Amino acid sequence: MEKKKVAVFLANGFEEIEAVTPIDLLQRAGITVDTVSITKDNLVESARRMKILADKIIDEIDFSEYDMLILPGGPGVGNYFNSQTLLDNVLKFSKDNENKKIAAICAAPTVLSSLGILEGKNAVCFPACENELVKGKAVLGKDRAVTDGNVITSRSAGTALDFAFEIISELLGKKEAEKIADEIVYK
Repeated sequence: MEKKKVAVFLANGFEEIEAVTPIDLLQRAGITVDTVSITKDNLVESARRMKILADKIIDEIDFSEYDMLILPGGPGVGNYFNSQTLLDNVLKFSKDNENKKIAAICAAPTVLSSLGILEGKNAVCFPACENELVKGKAVLGKDRAVTDGNVITSRSAGTALDFAFEIISELLGKKEAEKIADEIVYK
């Protein structure tokens, strides 16, 4: 099986659990993970002022190298809208083909909704953001993590493990996700 590669985009104000949990679990599953700052600086500050040194900055990456783009949520989600490079490439990526996937958690699905990516798709997000998904014509659910076509969405920091396992299932299969869940004594 070809090694899978994902990009996790970090904006100032990102939610730590929603970024670091998937990074950790995806790496445990053998998926290559690049953390990508959406600014011109590798140093990104989280919602609770944790500083993370991203592997790359957005202007350095070739989006076509990735199997999935991941957007953590948090109070900094509005910063995603300040990166036209990110928005243009997420939209293009979503339309490339079924093998390219996008995942967003908490408030980040609102970015996908604003781009029209969630129209007609089953999706979830942080409860306070649900109106934005409805405006974007998503079919709103209440599950912890949802996959519809090439898009994965999840609700909040409290569902970060479910989100990560959903990503692993999509990229490597349910069996691999269950193996990682067993390794960390999830169930």
